[in-house]
Amino acid sequence: MSAPSIARFRVVLLAVLAGVVAFLFYARSVGSEFVYDARSQVLFGDYIHDPSHWGEVLTFRVLGQDVLDANRPVQLASLMLDSALWGRNPVGYHLTSAALHAANVALLFLLLMELGGGRAGPAILAALAFAVHPMLVEPVAEVSSREDVLTLFFLLLAMFLALRCGRSTGRVMLWTGAGCVAASLLAVGAKETGVIAPVLVGACGVLFRERGTGRRWVVMTALAAAVVGGFVAARFAFEPRESMIFLSKPGRLGGSLVETLKIQPRIWGFYVRQIFWPVELSAIYMPQNVGRIAAVWLYLMLAALVLVQGFAAWRNRVGMLGMLMYWAAMGPVSNLLPMYCPAADRYLYVPLAGLALTLFALLARVRPGARAWPFLAVGCAVVLTALAWLGWQRQEVFATSFNLWTDTVAKSPASDNAANNLGYAWLRKGDNAKALAAFERALQLTNGKKADAWAGAAIALDRMGRPSDAVRALRRAVEIMPIYGNPDQLVKSLVAEPADAEAWREIRSHAVIDH
Repeated sequence: MSAPSIARFRVVLLAVLAGVVAFLFYARSVGSEFVYDARSQVLFGDYIHDPSHWGEVLTFRVLGQDVLDANRPVQLASLMLDSALWGRNPVGYHLTSAALHAANVALLFLLLMELGGGRAGPAILAALAFAVHPMLVEPVAEVSSREDVLTLFFLLLAMFLALRCGRSTGRVMLWTGAGCVAASLLAVGAKETGVIAPVLVGACGVLFRERGTGRRWVVMTALAAAVVGGFVAARFAFEPRESMIFLSKPGRLGGSLVETLKIQPRIWGFYVRQIFWPVELSAIYMPQNVGRIAAVWLYLMLAALVLVQGFAAWRNRVGMLGMLMYWAAMGPVSNLLPMYCPAADRYLYVPLAGLALTLFALLARVRPGARAWPFLAVGCAVVLTALAWLGWQRQEVFATSFNLWTDTVAKSPASDNAANNLGYAWLRKGDNAKALAAFERALQLTNGKKADAWAGAAIALDRMGRPSDAVRALRRAVEIMPIYGNPDQLVKSLVAEPADAEAWREIRSHAVIDH
């Protein structure tokens, strides 16, 4: 075997080892149940389990249908494939998510080796930091958040193929170029964050193109932009005007674009704090989570990150690409368009890959063989161990709905959704008194205006032998949201689980409830 072949084999072997580490790290989540939106989408929903829907998903006709994740057909296809293999068994879905995360870690390592001149030490450290960071537990361990993992896979693949296309000739150039364009389409088809694919492909061309290849980079970037733009246009053009799944439209953060622009930098600063001190991660963040930290500290943390990124990017093309990737990926999840959830850990999955490029650029500033390397390696090992321990513990949070909502209520006590979901988790455990207390907390936080909490309280009251109070609670839910008078529609809309709908039917049998 020639020396170049041996070198390539070592790179591939290291990439595989990094992926295996990432996969084994998430072995704890394989035995987890479905939590959060995965309960309604996978466990009780029927769409992904019906093979007749393959045609509309693969042709993107699903964009015009009132289906959960209709605007993310690649995500739907991945869940449908799991359904074909595993039915409703959560083990298979978790294995797929862990395998995708492992593939991202391996691809990230290969990309760093491709861009960074073969510096294996910094590349493996950066890839492992990404692999075990606790902020990434949510998108990997929570099946319905897999779209972020899929998006990064196709973004990394698009960049890797673009670089290969830029350095190849003949058929290899054509196939890798076509693969880059296809990966760009699949990235945005997995989640809106994939809209940055043409930006990243173009940036790779500007920063890493070889002499005489400018035209192919322009063509490749233009084609990627065309397919991504076409998908986005179709997504908005065919979006159903009314939805029985999304019962209300998201409001703009702060009430107006001006207020959003004032608030968003504080959220960015809050993210920086969570990245570098990930000890208070939550499935739901409220204004109180951000407000606990003085605004000046949030702005200082944000400024510090930008300075570090700028230093890493100074005379370093990988650092430039990392900074661009981080901020480009933050754009689609930064409330510039109204979002249902203003902040979430899963939003950081793609940006943290950009931060891994920044970390590589910083580590690569230390020359190979320098005396500082042993000390740097020990320091990195300590940090990686701490991150891995936190990430391993966080996987237990996503193991069951009860764990998830107990943790979320503790981290975000002002969240009515967390309190409400904990109430339903207590119902599943059979503790009706604690369920009722959780629902009452949700109602307290919403001044009695949360229909789902009234409906949940009705179930708890009925099971506690208080049928008259249960009827009154359910009647209040119907007054706030008339759909609660139709349990069958609630199940079809993925608002309620079948067992809860059956409980409401039984309560309705106690008295006639006006719709």
